[in-house]
Amino acid sequence: MKLIENWFSERYSDNLQLSFRVKDQLLSVRTDFQRIDLFETFDFGKLLTIDGTVQLTEYDEHIYHEMITMLPFYAFGIKSDSALVIGGGDGGTATGLLSLGFNSVTNVEIDSQVVEVSKKFFPNLSSAFKDKRCNLIIDDGIKYAKNSKNKFDFILVDSTDPEGPAEGLFSVEFYHSIHDALKEGGVAVTQSGSPLYQPKAIKLANSGMKKVFKHVYTYCCFIPTYPSGFWSFTMGSDSDLDFQKDVRHGKYFNSEILHGALKLPQFVRDMIE
Repeated sequence: MKLIENWFSERYSDNLQLSFRVKDQLLSVRTDFQRIDLFETFDFGKLLTIDGTVQLTEYDEHIYHEMITMLPFYAFGIKSDSALVIGGGDGGTATGLLSLGFNSVTNVEIDSQVVEVSKKFFPNLSSAFKDKRCNLIIDDGIKYAKNSKNKFDFILVDSTDPEGPAEGLFSVEFYHSIHDALKEGGVAVTQSGSPLYQPKAIKLANSGMKKVFKHVYTYCCFIPTYPSGFWSFTMGSDSDLDFQKDVRHGKYFNSEILHGALKLPQFVRDMIE
């Protein structure tokens, strides 16, 4: 008797998709903002999706969370006093910041259900939410940033793609808000999608940040479960790069990645310049 195989697939285009063989579906819930699904896969452990797109897997989440936190931190020599995470309801970014020694992390997530799912199914990833140094706020990050002035050394926009509730997180108006929420010399970073399959995100992030910050840089890394595996982040500051020599290594990030990730393929340079 042949066993029935179950698969989850994220479609990137009419002609391409990434599929995961699934042991079980652990959760499916529609919130006020989006649909959340959780699967147990054979090769990647637990897989969290929002509106049908992969957000993280147990197997490779460390790449995304190290690269959104550690590279800007060491590239600019950011003070580890105060940080703001907008989005990031799974807790991975906040947990990464605490591991870098931040004294205060404010995490503003619009959808409380993302937080609850992560607390239940990804307790290590979301451990920051149990730490007294982390202040979790369930609210609209766009409004929160707009009402914050000169408060943070580091702002991280850990959002979904520029569609639906996350669309405003790629606007020039929002970048003005996070610029004003930073202390002098502070740094902001946002995930900016796949240059191959999501050119809209990287173009919006670059064009928007360049209207607000004096210095804007894009860097890339390899995340196997994201579209094409080739992913980008964009960071801006009124201070320029100040590479640190004493760099702590992660599972993916190290001192070579610190410099190498900023070396962009020509088609990416053409896209953002």
